[in-house]
Amino acid sequence: MKLLYVASDQVVPGTTGGSVHVLEVARGLARLGHEVHAVVRDTGAAPAREEREGVHWHRVRWTPPHRFFRFRARPAVEAIAEAVRPQAVMERYYNFGGEGIFTAEARGLPSLLEVNSPLLDHRRSLKAALDAALLVRPLRRRRERLCRAASALVAPLLEIVPAFARGKTRRVTWGADVEAFHPRRRDPGRRAAWGVPEGALAVVFAGSFRPWHGVHVLEEAARRLAHRHDIFFLLAGPAAAGPGPGYLGRRLGPLRYEEMPALLASCDVGVAPYDTRRLAQLELGFFWSPLKIFEYMASGLPTVTIGRPPLDEIVREGQEGLHVAEADPAALAAALERLADDAALRTAMGARARARVVELYSWQRHCQELQELLAEITRAGAAR
Repeated sequence: MKLLYVASDQVVPGTTGGSVHVLEVARGLARLGHEVHAVVRDTGAAPAREEREGVHWHRVRWTPPHRFFRFRARPAVEAIAEAVRPQAVMERYYNFGGEGIFTAEARGLPSLLEVNSPLLDHRRSLKAALDAALLVRPLRRRRERLCRAASALVAPLLEIVPAFARGKTRRVTWGADVEAFHPRRRDPGRRAAWGVPEGALAVVFAGSFRPWHGVHVLEEAARRLAHRHDIFFLLAGPAAAGPGPGYLGRRLGPLRYEEMPALLASCDVGVAPYDTRRLAQLELGFFWSPLKIFEYMASGLPTVTIGRPPLDEIVREGQEGLHVAEADPAALAAALERLADDAALRTAMGARARARVVELYSWQRHCQELQELLAEITRAGAAR
């Protein structure tokens, strides 16, 4: 199938979860034999047009360049659709997007809307307050129009989609590249270069350091364990590289996606200590597919996270990892001490984590589910 995949505000290659998602979906569908034309943002750092890993990348710009004006990329998307003549269109949802879905609607093509953030407003939403002030609620109307125009939707949680669209929404989670993220990538030389003491437990966190990611909880737990010279912390993210403030460990700074498999495999425990109170949208449910957790598990790491659905479904307590209370540094420190003191438990949990993500949470499985849904909506469109 010839597919047009629109994610105009994402930068690929990039270091964010969104950029990883778009990269993995595009090349995963290409590996399944589809001709994939992906539309991403042009920052000038890569060619405006290129073919890489079987994907045709189209990089576009619009004015003003802020992502709030992403909908103004529609003429560029329409021009690409005219040249490519796709059989179906996918779009990564953004409230100020719609250029892919509406291009498909205008051309009579089946379309699939990927929903990774809520299509509903939470109680304290500033966006909802602005929308209400404008009386006709243009933002909500646009979101709902997107849902109606799309042939189908995919989302990690049905509750983030308007009730009227849930009947045509399929629940699909993100995943990990289980070939790239693998225990065999472990590199003792890297551990030594990072300063991990011989025989120490290396605890890793990887992410964008957003408040709700719980870095503040992790670093406070690390300070409580400063007396344990056999527990070392490694944090990869946008903070400046340097020694851990008040604990044994290092902030590594931002790393390229290609560097992550070696980092994770060279550690011993993965941590995802989310503090959901720091993000009001999460009152709708934990809708974020936890990319870091899937990659920890694929790397054979037991994972410590909070016991909240769907995280407790992915990492089962006592099987692939441990659950701790939210925003509780003492509980997190105790869980890490337990794992530091029981190598056999770590090994067993890590093996189960690897097996579970390979079976249920790989990008290959994700793309196969997308392929099935795309085939369904294409057949349905042809039958009309």
